[in-house]
Amino acid sequence: MSGAFDYIVVGAGSAGCVTAGRLVGEHGARVLLLEQGPGDSHAVIRMPAGSFKMLFAPSPFVKHYASVPQSELAGRSVSVPQGNVVGGGSSVNVMAYTRGSRLDYQRWDEALGGGSGWDWEGLLPYFRRQEGHVRLDNVAHGGSGPLKVRDPNYLAPIAGVFLKTMQRLGLPFRDDFAGGDLHGIGYIPTTIDGAKRCSAADAFLRPVQGDARLTLVCKAQVTRLLLEGSRVIGVEYAEGGKLHRATASAEVVLAAGAFATPKLLMLSGIGPADHLREHGIAVAADLPGVGQNLQDHNVTFLTAETRGNYGYYRADKGRNLVRNLLHYGLFGGGPIASNGAETMGFVNLTDPSADPDIQLYCLGVMWPGLAAEQQKPGLTLMANLVKPLSRGAVRLRSADPAEDPLVDLGWLRDTSDEDRLLRALRYLREIAATDPLASIISAPRLPDPQVTDDAGLRAFIRSSTESNYHPVGTCRMGRDGDPMAVLDARLRLRGIEGLRVFDASMMPVIPSANTNATVMAAADKGVDLMMSG
Repeated sequence: MSGAFDYIVVGAGSAGCVTAGRLVGEHGARVLLLEQGPGDSHAVIRMPAGSFKMLFAPSPFVKHYASVPQSELAGRSVSVPQGNVVGGGSSVNVMAYTRGSRLDYQRWDEALGGGSGWDWEGLLPYFRRQEGHVRLDNVAHGGSGPLKVRDPNYLAPIAGVFLKTMQRLGLPFRDDFAGGDLHGIGYIPTTIDGAKRCSAADAFLRPVQGDARLTLVCKAQVTRLLLEGSRVIGVEYAEGGKLHRATASAEVVLAAGAFATPKLLMLSGIGPADHLREHGIAVAADLPGVGQNLQDHNVTFLTAETRGNYGYYRADKGRNLVRNLLHYGLFGGGPIASNGAETMGFVNLTDPSADPDIQLYCLGVMWPGLAAEQQKPGLTLMANLVKPLSRGAVRLRSADPAEDPLVDLGWLRDTSDEDRLLRALRYLREIAATDPLASIISAPRLPDPQVTDDAGLRAFIRSSTESNYHPVGTCRMGRDGDPMAVLDARLRLRGIEGLRVFDASMMPVIPSANTNATVMAAADKGVDLMMSG
């Protein structure tokens, strides 16, 4: 599908759906939207419980990036799944709608020199106009936006037990995690419309998919950007066994994610000059920050068997599966209407009065670290490091567009991150030893309850920590004069015309909660910035 368009958007994930939807629906633009994965029509995407089927089993809708061996993790390679489908992460994630804390965006504004419009107040109008919350409509929340948000449809028994336990430990119940303050325990707000997932594709792209001005091409791999001098004029992409070229008279927007966006920039000669020359790529713009500043949330966990099934043990097997499918199909309820993790909390274990740096989850299954035959009725407590200080990087493996980039996560490279995860792991043990949760636990499984010393628990963390699937920051915004800043405050590439980045790559600092809502709001703001010059 070669041709000429007003705008080309690379990536039909959360940011790309927002961008294309607004450009076509509000601005009447001719838009080519390119997605490397397939369409999103499969029933498993619509079902909230489908997240676990897509994330933890082979799926055409998820691409797994394997990191380079991590020296801080005893040489282990870590897999980070990313959405590879129309809707991107919003079509496969656990649908958590969180925005992080007010202070996260203060740090964004500071990275841009202040007065940038990227602080909490600058982004709040975009959060509000996108959100269609079923019960909140106030200064912090929108009640009529296209992105439907609601409290959990279904609560496993473990959810109530966990909430009561955390309150006994002094964590206050919080009714709203999206108002800028995170401290507390409560229910996870979810992007669910009725009983079905509400992805970015559902909310923002679907309303314009019948518009002749939108051209959506799936299973299209963009191989390079087309430049005339220092201006991007289009893209080259492979689809259907053929190589195509398309041009944009206005601008090209990259929305392919924190791994794919810097890879495409470097393949096109935009990035660290020495690294590009190593791969025989002509340098169009020497931007040393491309691929740097990689941040992600990573977790530690505790699993235990329980005295009976308080969660989702064998909910997807045999008669249970038939019963649950019938319940969901007839009434839109039951376990299939749940994202599998209905509760969460935020704490700071070093300074309880400070902004939280640990996110807590309770799952009604024993995961990860156990083979299917070892599974029994049980639970998993998870502690997610949401203010990591460690930084990684994305680099080219070769000049071949078909090869994945080299992903160096860099977890625990800053030793204070491991210190905080150690405190969090000990806190998980304290939670498990507190009633009413303690009364339903029959046998702790991981980490080995015999391991109590710091050295043993640190070794467990290094051998088992996993991603919470929120890579960001690899093409970050920054103030003028910052040599590592890839973008300016209007999300324009420095030294390159006609090109912007709207996905999670643009974040200077990772938000201290699930990132999907922030990606969508940032893309929404990006469209306004682009259309105003």
